[in-house]
Amino acid sequence: MRTIIFTSLLLIFLNSQAQAADCPDFFRFVDFGLEAADGTIHRGGQTYRAEGFDGQALLIPDLTLCRQVRSLSVDGRGNPVPVVTSVNYNPERTGIELEELRLEAVSDVVAETERAATEHRSRLEESDAVFTNGSSYLCASSQGLDRFSCQLVSPFGGNLTLVAYCTRSDCTVPALAVKANIVAQASWVPSEAAIKSPELWAMEIADRVQEIHDFLAPLSS
Repeated sequence: MRTIIFTSLLLIFLNSQAQAADCPDFFRFVDFGLEAADGTIHRGGQTYRAEGFDGQALLIPDLTLCRQVRSLSVDGRGNPVPVVTSVNYNPERTGIELEELRLEAVSDVVAETERAATEHRSRLEESDAVFTNGSSYLCASSQGLDRFSCQLVSPFGGNLTLVAYCTRSDCTVPALAVKANIVAQASWVPSEAAIKSPELWAMEIADRVQEIHDFLAPLSS
């Protein structure tokens, strides 16, 4: 029995070590990896810039999670391209009024976006819900405007669900599908003007999501 327990613990430990790794001291790009048929992750996935076109670092180093893989790609200058599970862009470097912008690799992007929409769909069924409709959004509010959520048409395409949740002090997008296996999470503080009108609030959310798209699109390859 002790041998079985020891072996199980050893396998768990080795698996955890295979998943996590120290990031290189310097890198200009990150690779979100490719999943093989056996579930292992290899280099060669979707890449994003970790450095701006002006040479400025874009990521928060302490929030970049790298994977242990057999070998890494290198960029055109010979710098390693780490395989990552997630990265956080420094909000001050995005040019957008954000509190957070995070990219994360997921195994099922459809499931992630559908899960994120659960609360909004429940709100649509509430008896006191007030609806705000536009050409690219359907929003619902309750308890005045203290609870506000919108489902929007994603600027990233793909016909995947996109929902934002807001209070008077915070707006969050929990799962924005940006690539086949990558979702973004973002948060920001709504403007004073937006929280006075559901139409203005909805438009501000749509504008913010479009800004996120416009920031990320040139960084991916």
